[in-house]
Amino acid sequence: MHHDFFRHIGRSGTIIQGLRLDRQPNINSIQYSVFRNQKRGMLHHLMVGTWTRPGAIFTFEFDDETLSLKMIKRTEIDHDEPISWMTFNHAKKNIYGAAMKKWSSFAVKSPTEIVHQASHPMTHEVAASSPNTNTRAIFVLAAKLPPYNVYGNPFYDHAGFGNIFSVNQEGALDKCVQNYEYEPKSGIHGMVFDATETYLYSADLRANKIWTHKKDSEGQLTLIGSVEAPDPGDHPRWVALNQNYLYVLMEAGNRLAVYVIDGQTHCPVFTHITYPLIPPGIPNPKTMYRSDVCTLSHSKRYLYATARANAHHLTGYIAAFKVGPAGNIERQICLNPTPNSGGHSNAVSPCDWSDEWVALTDDQDGWLEIYRWKDEFLGRVAHCDVKEPGFGMNAIWYD
Repeated sequence: MHHDFFRHIGRSGTIIQGLRLDRQPNINSIQYSVFRNQKRGMLHHLMVGTWTRPGAIFTFEFDDETLSLKMIKRTEIDHDEPISWMTFNHAKKNIYGAAMKKWSSFAVKSPTEIVHQASHPMTHEVAASSPNTNTRAIFVLAAKLPPYNVYGNPFYDHAGFGNIFSVNQEGALDKCVQNYEYEPKSGIHGMVFDATETYLYSADLRANKIWTHKKDSEGQLTLIGSVEAPDPGDHPRWVALNQNYLYVLMEAGNRLAVYVIDGQTHCPVFTHITYPLIPPGIPNPKTMYRSDVCTLSHSKRYLYATARANAHHLTGYIAAFKVGPAGNIERQICLNPTPNSGGHSNAVSPCDWSDEWVALTDDQDGWLEIYRWKDEFLGRVAHCDVKEPGFGMNAIWYD
């Protein structure tokens, strides 16, 4: 594969250098001036949590005309419940958080009025909620269809079960309705439903597997099966799904593996197609880098994936892929260095109403950035520093 170097010049003047995988660069298409051509004057809000104490939810305002980005509210929450992964409910009226030893929910009355509703412990094992163990809530997935249950994954030790919560009429976490089993050595870090929310796919980093469960009308799960990752050193961390294609991000393998969903068993089948998430030839890839998340753009025509570095003097990477009408990956478009290692984060979050805006978070230095995706180039247009402990985890787009 021929590699062409390209340069992206963002609004801030920062030069981002990476690898262009499919064509010669068109520098004119990424000049600073293109970022000012379309004037909409729309304000968008995003929320971000933290990896470490003290707990807080940060609200940001992004102006897509002036390309300004600023923090407009720091909502203090329980000191011991920092949210390392958050998501909205189907109506964006509630935030659900993976909050250290708890699962939490908040009512979102406006971008700057976020009110705590409930916090629930992990109850699948007594040791999981103990302050003396390293078990922590790591990921939370909210169903978009009734009964709108919320699905949580513990991680590290004592993480062999997932926790399912019902919600009340206000969308608050109500009670644990099922602790569904994986295996004792499991550590699930990411999950995704199919389009009908009938089947759930889980990336098991610690047991090196991908699991398939079937959801019933009450929102509870029954195990269908599991498949081993292609390589013992892959460690599946994240999953995204488009039609019959499942994309599995391998944390230690630093690659994206493509699966198809078997129409009979509904389990994923490895296609033997993979794409690199760090450039080839990098020294010590399995010890110095760990891939993070993968997610589809609004149109599902593009897929993003990120990798983090394990040292502050190294950069992480963000990859973009072109996705075909059937869900197949047609090509890898780019593999760009991120501004720094990404820390625990480097989480990419495309907006959910267009393919134009993409958020990126970091907790090495503590910032949120907005990128514009235009003509299959990524250009950084906005940056906001937040010098708070553990900032910032994933960003969620409110409006």
